[in-house]
Amino acid sequence: MFFCNLNRTVTASSPYGGSGYATPYNLPQTSVTARMLGEIIPMFYCRNNVKTSKHRRIILAIIFSCFMCEYALGQEQTNGNKSGIVPLSMVFHNIGWNTLHSFTYNYGLNFIGAGFGTWAFIESGLDWKWNRLAYNNGWMPMIGGNANYIGYAIPMITPVTLYLTGLFAKNEKLQITGLALTQSLMLTILIQTPLKIVTGRTWPGIVDGWDSSLSKRNDRTDNYSGEFNWFKLDAIGGWPSGHTANAFSAAATIAQIYHNNVLLKVVAYTYASLLGLGMSVYDHWASDVIAGALIGFAVGTTVGKSYRNLVDKKENKLMFYVTANSFGVTIRK
Repeated sequence: MFFCNLNRTVTASSPYGGSGYATPYNLPQTSVTARMLGEIIPMFYCRNNVKTSKHRRIILAIIFSCFMCEYALGQEQTNGNKSGIVPLSMVFHNIGWNTLHSFTYNYGLNFIGAGFGTWAFIESGLDWKWNRLAYNNGWMPMIGGNANYIGYAIPMITPVTLYLTGLFAKNEKLQITGLALTQSLMLTILIQTPLKIVTGRTWPGIVDGWDSSLSKRNDRTDNYSGEFNWFKLDAIGGWPSGHTANAFSAAATIAQIYHNNVLLKVVAYTYASLLGLGMSVYDHWASDVIAGALIGFAVGTTVGKSYRNLVDKKENKLMFYVTANSFGVTIRK
């Protein structure tokens, strides 16, 4: 339960000088996101009168994700100059090559696997069996509905949060991560949207969804998992799962930039997997999710490697040294 109490404030010394500032709740003064959310979230609840427990759970999940991302990524401080500002134009860093290499990553096997895997799920009946399981158990699409909400919000709020946190904390690596996630999201949407429009796969009909008029509970009892209405021009549902592709793209991007942080990679891929599982019992066939995961992984890995090279260059440390017998330059990685 989240209570709105704008009168509860704690005075703390400002990290930028001055006598202090007042902030709702006792938030760590070193956390930029905490200070921002501490002022914004209570006002959001009061002014917009959010009452339903469903919306509270969704928003609290988003807030928790912001804190976790800032905490986990904030531990990865760069050894170089932390006072620089990474320009927003870097969101287009190598975007042309990254687009091309997303298709050629792993010799294109990810896209081939997405198509072949979908065919295998349809022909084996796995798509239909999983669909019926979710259709006949109401608690499954209920959980999937929450994944649907989160899948829209997290890809938007996380890059902004990381970039702004890095900006205020003067951490270039966080800024670069935020921009990398933005490009990863852009390319994933650019790639998966035409696939949805062209393939026009019939919605699974598990539940009445809120994000499209085509998302309706279907009374059909015949196996229609293999129905594709080509060029139906449906950019929201269908093949592949956009939510899953976005989630795995973000996870792969973070895994590349923070390649030494095993815990962070486990958390990122766990989030992506759970979100994909939720979508498979709500708005998508199971094979949509598998395809989205493979495509998203290819895009995210490509973008992540590109930005990781940028981070590595910034983390190289140039040092001049002088001793009694020699002098020179050392580049430490």
